[in-house]
Amino acid sequence: MATPGKKRQYSALSREYKIFREEERESSLPRSIYEKLCISAEKIMKVRPDGKTEKTLQEAIDFAHLKVTPTQVSSLTMLFAFAIVFPTFVLIALKLLFGLPGLTLGSGLIVMILALPFVYYLYIYPLHIKKLYEMDAGSEIVTLILYMAMYMRNMPNLEGAVKFSAENMSGRLSYEIRKVLWDVEVGNYVNMQDALFEYAKKWRKNREFVEAVELLVASLHQIGPSRERMLSEAVEVILKGSREQARHFNQDLKMPVMVVHAMGIILPVLGLVLFPIVAVFLGVDASLLFVGYDILLPIVLFFVISNILEKRPATFSKIDISENPGIPPKGKFRLGRRFLPAFPIAFVVGGSIVFLGLLYHQIDKEGVIAGTIIVGGIAAGLGLYFLMLSSQRMGVREKTRKIETEFAEALFQLGSSISTGIPVELSVERSLKRVGNLAIKDLFSRALNNMKTMGMTFSEAFFNKDYGAIRFYPSRLIKSVMRTVVEASKKGTETTSQAMLSVSQYLKGLHDTQEEVQESLSETVNSLKFQSYFLSPMISGVIVTMAIIIIRILSQLSTRLANTSFTDFPLVTQFGAISITPFQFVVVVGVYLIETALILGFFINGIENGEDTLGKQDTMGKSVLIGFIVFMIALFVTLSIFTPLIVATF
Repeated sequence: MATPGKKRQYSALSREYKIFREEERESSLPRSIYEKLCISAEKIMKVRPDGKTEKTLQEAIDFAHLKVTPTQVSSLTMLFAFAIVFPTFVLIALKLLFGLPGLTLGSGLIVMILALPFVYYLYIYPLHIKKLYEMDAGSEIVTLILYMAMYMRNMPNLEGAVKFSAENMSGRLSYEIRKVLWDVEVGNYVNMQDALFEYAKKWRKNREFVEAVELLVASLHQIGPSRERMLSEAVEVILKGSREQARHFNQDLKMPVMVVHAMGIILPVLGLVLFPIVAVFLGVDASLLFVGYDILLPIVLFFVISNILEKRPATFSKIDISENPGIPPKGKFRLGRRFLPAFPIAFVVGGSIVFLGLLYHQIDKEGVIAGTIIVGGIAAGLGLYFLMLSSQRMGVREKTRKIETEFAEALFQLGSSISTGIPVELSVERSLKRVGNLAIKDLFSRALNNMKTMGMTFSEAFFNKDYGAIRFYPSRLIKSVMRTVVEASKKGTETTSQAMLSVSQYLKGLHDTQEEVQESLSETVNSLKFQSYFLSPMISGVIVTMAIIIIRILSQLSTRLANTSFTDFPLVTQFGAISITPFQFVVVVGVYLIETALILGFFINGIENGEDTLGKQDTMGKSVLIGFIVFMIALFVTLSIFTPLIVATF
């Protein structure tokens, strides 16, 4: 009831605009740690870049919607450099001038040289984020053109097509399309045509997208078959562009993959066999091996691979499974009817195995078995964590992918039946017999049951709030297509059949293009999987065996020559002073193997799926577990072969 004497206030703002305004407010706030650090750094040390660099950084910041300025980026970079250089100089001065504990000149130079790549990476970080944003948002461009073409096939209205796309898309591109809508609403652009052309300039490097937008706009001035051909051409242009970009990327990928394979993994692993000899002559210990192989080499390898992946073109959007009721909450997995957190379980399992290895090391003097158990604990913890988060979600995604693939065929059969002039209900029943062996048949079976038993209309049979068939198939693609079909059904059976047939052709072209892209990348992906799952772990196991044998031989030689005249030679006495044990060697190499498995899993998923967290978790989990099993088998098989020979010799 209204308060007496006061008029009830009504808001003139629509719900959609309120949502968009809230998104704009949230997007204006610093979200990441990097953005917050940049803002804080400017308050401490304000450094402005030169004009050319400022322009480059600003373009990247605007493209990726970062809430920082070029000055803040430069300030953070210089502050980080100062935080490294100043303490290093102080420690060097303490050592050289006052003889106090500090750093030698050589160690200080090494620290500053190692810091240079991080300083540079911090400086160009906005460019890196821009490329990731371009790859993530750009992967939805094909879906955007497809949705607009489907809508305009039935209703030649550009504003409606853009709104339809924004409603049915998720991710970063959806936000940008909503922004285009509201820019038109508030008068920033005269009409949607001008707004789309201006937006397309942001993606001017993607000439296929620009051409597809021009074709969609041009189709508004055509009628009948000419308009339909132009819409189909817009979809074909964007699909053809995706095929060409993937093919060129695959061609350019061969040499970088060879470099990563040879220089980044195989040669360093082979070099491990020489470390016991180096340790004898130079007197270095396991800490050098740990720093070189478990810290520096993985960092270099990660940066190299990240740089390669930044050149990957945007292809196709990920299947959105967020609306599926069977998806566990974030950070959890399903066990029966309960959802359990993944991290504590993985930590307990991995930590228990590591603790068991540490206990066994008290018994195992050499430490080969104990070291392997510890490495196995680390691998089990990481592998279980990633697979518990991804396996169930990947199962839902693959099921959804299969249904979406079959959807085009089912839609074609239903459109063909309706085109003969028979009622929709009979057409659905007839088409069910033709798609009886497909999983998608249950969607149309539920809809048919709703029409027969509940007397629902074609629209209600799919979209009824409580019993609609689409409720049991939470796929954004299927929902958006069926909305288009339902809207077309209001104009008669002929329009409905034409909509179904044309959309089924769009979907078939989309599927064929996806298959072609995957096929073009399959050779490289399979090569990397073989390397990650089998080759690198096997070579690592053999190399560890050879290193252990060298350590044993040197120790045996030192013992045998201890009571002879050869002890007068310094080299002989050094044999017994080797400063690395088999336990240390196994642990350091095992940790390096796990790190390379994770990095290669990241590389494989980046090539295959782009910026996909779920796929990355699944690939990394499998890579770690399979890689460790192969490493363990190779290690103990080769040890069992060569150990008797050493025993017999000495």
